[in-house]
Amino acid sequence: MTPGAAVVPVLAYHRIGVPPAGALHPDTYVHPRAFARQLLILKALGYQAIAPADYARLRLGLPCAVPRKPILITFDDGSSTVFSEALPLLRRHGFSAALFMVASRLGRSAVWDGEAEDADHRQLTAGELRALRSEGWVIGSHSVTHARMTSLTPERRADELIQSKKTLEAAVGAELDWFAYPYGAFDSGLRDAVSRAGYRIAFATEDGDGDLFSVPRRIIGGRAGLFKFLRRLHQAGRLARK
Repeated sequence: MTPGAAVVPVLAYHRIGVPPAGALHPDTYVHPRAFARQLLILKALGYQAIAPADYARLRLGLPCAVPRKPILITFDDGSSTVFSEALPLLRRHGFSAALFMVASRLGRSAVWDGEAEDADHRQLTAGELRALRSEGWVIGSHSVTHARMTSLTPERRADELIQSKKTLEAAVGAELDWFAYPYGAFDSGLRDAVSRAGYRIAFATEDGDGDLFSVPRRIIGGRAGLFKFLRRLHQAGRLARK
C-alpha cells in the first residue's frame, strides 16, 4: 500500500455451516454460531465493512469512502451456505462481502473438494449471485474449474481466466473484474495473465505480497475459537501492511 493509505485487513472464509459426515475438508466449515460471534467481535473492536467497490478504489488510489477502522470479508468457492447462512448474519450486523465463484459449478457440487455430483451440498446459483450483488457484494471469479493454476500451461491459464469471467458476467448481468487464486497459488506469470484477462485486482492468501494482483488474506477456518480468531485477525492486519 502507498504510505498513509488505510490498512484494511482481509479475511477469507469458505462455508458457513456444519460439515457433513465424511467431509474431506471439515475445517472449511465455520459453524454459524461461531461466525456470528466473530462478527460481534469485529463490531466490538470497532471494525466496519468497507464497501468492496470502495476497497478497489482505495487500492487504485482513487477517491473513496473508507470507514475509520475498515475490514474486508471474502468468501471463496461459492458455497450455497454463504447465501443461506452467512448473508443473514452479515446483513444483521451491517457487513457486506466479496464472493469468488467457481464458474463451472453454478448450482452444482464442489467436486474439487471430493463431493459427488449428487451431493446434498451445492454451490450458488446465478439468481443467488445476483441477489448478493443487489446487497452490495462484489462477485468475482475463482476460475472455471478450481484448478491449481500455477501447474497449468499458459493457454489453460488464459482459458480459466477469460471463460470464468464471461460465464459469471452473463450470470450476474454485470462486468466482473475481481479474481481470487484457487488454493492461493500464484506466480509472476499468472499475475500478469490475470491483468491481461481484464481483471483489476486479484487476491491470494497468506503468501500474497501486497501487490494489487496478489492481495494477502488470512483464512478463517472452522477450528478458529475466540483466541485463534483474534490472533488471525491480528495477522490479517499485519498482512495488510505489506
